Order: sequence, then structure tokens, then C-alpha cells
Amino acid sequence: MRKGFDTLAAQVQTMLSLDPHNGALYAFRGKRGDLVKILWWDGQGLCLFCN
Repeated sequence: MRKGFDTLAAQVQTMLSLDPHNGALYAFRGKRGDLVKILWWDGQGLCLFCN
């Protein structure tokens, strides 16, 4: 899963028609299911958590 802040935020905007800067958590799962990325706006910038 190579996507970063900008690409994941763009996916939230286009596919979900939501604002990635609203404070909600957005979770993205890799194809194999072994990697999860969470995108979150903390009020100052986007945070990307990977597991």
C-alpha cells in the first residue's frame, strides 16, 4: 500500500464525497488485509497512522 496523505484524502473526497478535514477517522485496508492506514485531521494537519 503505497498511498500517502494526498492520495488517501483525495479518495475520501471523490469516492465517499466527504471532507477529510472534518475530524473523522478514515481507515484503508491493503489488498492482502495485513496493512491498515488511518487518516485523521487533528485540527492542524493530516495524521497518517500505519499498522
